[in-house]
Amino acid sequence: MIKKFLSRFSTIGKITNRANFSDVHQKITKYHFGSDAFMQILESRYSCHAFGNFPVPESKLNMILEAGRLAPSAKNLQPTRIWVVQSEEALARLRSVHPCYGAPMVLIVGCRNEEAWIRESDGVNAAKTDAAIVLTHLMLTATDAGLANMWIWDFNPSKIREVLPETREHGVYALLAIGYPADGEGRPTELHSVRKPLEQIVTML
Repeated sequence: MIKKFLSRFSTIGKITNRANFSDVHQKITKYHFGSDAFMQILESRYSCHAFGNFPVPESKLNMILEAGRLAPSAKNLQPTRIWVVQSEEALARLRSVHPCYGAPMVLIVGCRNEEAWIRESDGVNAAKTDAAIVLTHLMLTATDAGLANMWIWDFNPSKIREVLPETREHGVYALLAIGYPADGEGRPTELHSVRKPLEQIVTML
């Protein structure tokens, strides 16, 4: 009789646990279509201001770079290039013109106007837009791989080309610092979750 009671008690416990799990799952599901996990990546990504001295695994780097390769571009002309700055010598040269928040790896995204599509109606060159799309792919994939990152815009392109002559034939669009956050640092700032409401940025026509 005791065995039957314990067995029944265990069964009830399992059912209760399943119900609790189902309830939690319903609570964390916010979106009705597509991948909820993808939306969580968008929400969790932040600008890391301090990195620890831990190398980025090659397997993760390869996945990030493949995401950049898969990025769309106008007319599929792909005018962008990516430079992986990870050796001590290359990092030292780059850090001489920008500290890059101490990241153990920096991806430089560049583009060539001559290789990009030009809109006939107003002559706008798509190179920088294409580069921004590539960098967004890199950034979000790094986040998905569990790596902190920082999109760096405050730099002098001519100085980058000076210390890294490999980039001279391209316009240097942006830098992406990648790595693991430093202990106790590199957390999201107060501005991280500040977003305008949809009513201020969306107009329904």
